[in-house]
Amino acid sequence: MNNIQRIAAIAGFLCLLFRPGIEAQQKPWTFQQCVDTAIRRNIALNQTRLANETNKVNLQQSKANQIPDLGASVNESGNFGKNINPTTNQYVVQTYNSTNFGVSSSLNLFNGLQNSRTIKQNGVLVDAGNYDIESTKNQVILNITSAYLQVLFSYEILDAAKGQAEATQAQVDRTQKQVDAGLVPELNLYQIQAQLATDKLTVVNDQGQLDLAKVTLMQLMEVPVMDSFDIVKPEIIEPTALISGSHEELFQKALSVRPEIAGASLRTQSALMGVQINKGGYWPKLNLGGNISTNFATSSASSSEVNPNKDPFFTQLWDNIGAGLSLNLSIPIYSNRLYKSNVDRAKINALNVQLSEENTKNQLRKNIEQASTDLKNAINKYSATKDQLTSAEVSYKSIEKKFNVGLVTAIDYLVEKNNYNQAMSNMIQAKYDYVFKSKILDFYIGKQITF
Repeated sequence: MNNIQRIAAIAGFLCLLFRPGIEAQQKPWTFQQCVDTAIRRNIALNQTRLANETNKVNLQQSKANQIPDLGASVNESGNFGKNINPTTNQYVVQTYNSTNFGVSSSLNLFNGLQNSRTIKQNGVLVDAGNYDIESTKNQVILNITSAYLQVLFSYEILDAAKGQAEATQAQVDRTQKQVDAGLVPELNLYQIQAQLATDKLTVVNDQGQLDLAKVTLMQLMEVPVMDSFDIVKPEIIEPTALISGSHEELFQKALSVRPEIAGASLRTQSALMGVQINKGGYWPKLNLGGNISTNFATSSASSSEVNPNKDPFFTQLWDNIGAGLSLNLSIPIYSNRLYKSNVDRAKINALNVQLSEENTKNQLRKNIEQASTDLKNAINKYSATKDQLTSAEVSYKSIEKKFNVGLVTAIDYLVEKNNYNQAMSNMIQAKYDYVFKSKILDFYIGKQITF
């Protein structure tokens, strides 16, 4: 087998190897796949996740502040002229080197309970961050739901437009035969052909709207736009949802399940803890410290005149070991209003956070009221458009029969046909508006969105 044949064989093998993956990518996307992809790729959601990772780091750091720290140091110095021998504490006049080793540790015994309260505060912020993630995730799901339904709506509108174009084409063919037979004037044919051109343009425009809806969905999923992209088209049954409960009942139910409410409540708790943490600055602070040190100096020599030698390195280190413990009590008496300013700022921040929590609740209440009202209007609109479509269809079928036998003009027929087309479009739009509004209200009260 020559080199060209080997390359061809390898290329064929790779095509077979990766073909299942390519085919899998070309399969229509389900709603859940769209949601999962958006949740995994959404930048704002990932930033929220990273922000909470910072909260977790802060929590670990506040816990670590309760245990003693430990540090080591090494110092090497050269000395010239008259200096104190670090090993004998006597003056010497010579040039020598000295090395100092030290290990020290300190532990905060009491600081007005600031450490323990900071740990609790950071734990609360981690929990609030988890709710922030869920809140952002909910917004992503809601956006995907809207875009997914828009694609389904565009498909149905396009199918209706194609059906109308096919019906008009059949009418053109029928009218052509009638004109050839001399049964109707040629003007009828021209008018029907003009309607066919209009219907074909509508199909083109609706196809463009479908393509745009797909692009919007792909962009929300943070995936590159693909011409082969398509979605699974689940059967959207006729909406039958009814509003259960008053605005206040729906609001109270939403309060118990919405993550943004729980997150706002935890942030208020954190802000109130911040006031107590800053009040700890008024209290005395007690710290325990300890250290061990030793040194070596070349100025330390033996007193033997026969065989004078420097003291061995490790012997000096062992002989010069020293240790110490310290207990430090710091009592704040006057700090240029520092601690009081910190407490005042913490109180102001707590009030501001409480207002933010109240605003979050008010916004949820407004959203519930809006969603409930929108759903009621969508129910009424859908019912009205169904009646409109039924009446328009009856009128259209009647005028079509009359037109086919030459009892009405083409203008009369086309007016009724366009009325029927508009009624069909209104009904489809009302249906998807109804579905979306019902999904929104269900979502606010904790129901999972599925198709």
